[in-house]
Amino acid sequence: MKYLPLIGVVTVAVSMATSMTQAAGFAGETTNATYVNVDVSNVYYPGSPHTVGLAGISVEVTGVDDYVDFAGLTTYGSYANGVYSLNFPYTGAPASHSDLGVFHFAEVGSSDVWFGEWSNDGSLGNTTRTVYYSGMNADSSVPSSGTASYTVVGINNYDGSAGSLLNGTLSADFGAATLSGTLYNADFSSIVNLGSTTINSDASVTGSSALGLFSGTLVTSGAVSAQFYNGQTDLAGLVDFAGANYDVAFGGTKN
Repeated sequence: MKYLPLIGVVTVAVSMATSMTQAAGFAGETTNATYVNVDVSNVYYPGSPHTVGLAGISVEVTGVDDYVDFAGLTTYGSYANGVYSLNFPYTGAPASHSDLGVFHFAEVGSSDVWFGEWSNDGSLGNTTRTVYYSGMNADSSVPSSGTASYTVVGINNYDGSAGSLLNGTLSADFGAATLSGTLYNADFSSIVNLGSTTINSDASVTGSSALGLFSGTLVTSGAVSAQFYNGQTDLAGLVDFAGANYDVAFGGTKN
């Protein structure tokens, strides 16, 4: 485990810093930009593993306009079940990477497309919990016909076990402009159905009728946001319910 000081950081300016951005092939979104934002990475400092110009993430504690690349972040934590984990509970003004919060994130295939969750200390029910997706090579259009299916993984309060991850298949009908499907964890205690969604002409996906069942609690009216990448080979997105505990980030590849 490496800790590097956050002193002398060189930031290369990037013009956009919004919760939903699409420029230079980038697309991503976050459920709470107060705590987490996504954009093209713009942070580098000598001796670090970070690279400018990749899919990036920023957190409140270091400034939501300072984006570090996910590829660089993978060198700091652990990896299991396809998920990278950085367990650095936030306890005050950070002086090193040991004080940035708790991250769980995954890569879609081998693309520079990522999705995951963050909170300041990783505790269940934490109101700072934010889910997100962030990726390069975002598509700008989709076919007007045809179908595709995607094997997808979802992250919701990941506890380090494979059984806590949600899995499922999402179906894209480009002719009908819809994306549908259900994700569920190993014991079916967490289930999410995307409900009615629209595949938009810019290759984004939106919806507002997702349903979730979490330990017997039904939640409704989840807002779906997703994006196709790499010629519809990859897909990443999130479902935003009322209550940060229920939000889900997901991603997957075309079958």
